[in-house]
Amino acid sequence: MKNFLSIFLSILFLSAPLKSEEKNQDIKMFVGQWLTNCSSQSKDAEKICTLERSIFADQNQRSKLASVVFQTSSKRDKAQFTLLSPLGTLIQAGVKIGFDEKPLNEKAYAFNLCQQVGCITSFPIDQSVLDRFKKGKNLDLEYISPTNQKIKIKFNLDGFTKAFEKIAQN
Repeated sequence: MKNFLSIFLSILFLSAPLKSEEKNQDIKMFVGQWLTNCSSQSKDAEKICTLERSIFADQNQRSKLASVVFQTSSKRDKAQFTLLSPLGTLIQAGVKIGFDEKPLNEKAYAFNLCQQVGCITSFPIDQSVLDRFKKGKNLDLEYISPTNQKIKIKFNLDGFTKAFEKIAQN
């Protein structure tokens, strides 16, 4: 396990879209496209739509570092926001979320669950938070490394409004 963590952190720090507070150095990241999907079990059933974007450690987009997912439902007013965070960060520290250097909340959001693919944070978002996604240039994610360094990931929001409208109308 210790070996895996060392390898993951090496990959993460060498090729991920991170900014270390100590070195204040940007590292290359690769941003995927906004992907949409809508489905329902039957004509009268609840229709669920998702919008997803991921960032990758490689140009071929095979090594996913983090993903954001928005889910809308024909039977719910609020959208659900889900963040899949990379492993190798302090679980108890959670993740701070903000937009263009302005925090969404002063406290970090807890991880709901951690699995092999990463740690999941999920919560419903109201219209004011949705508006921040639409107006923002970047979603800012801040983690704490096992060595207590801040790790910052800037998640580009270009095209979010247009992509979200596709799933909001369905």
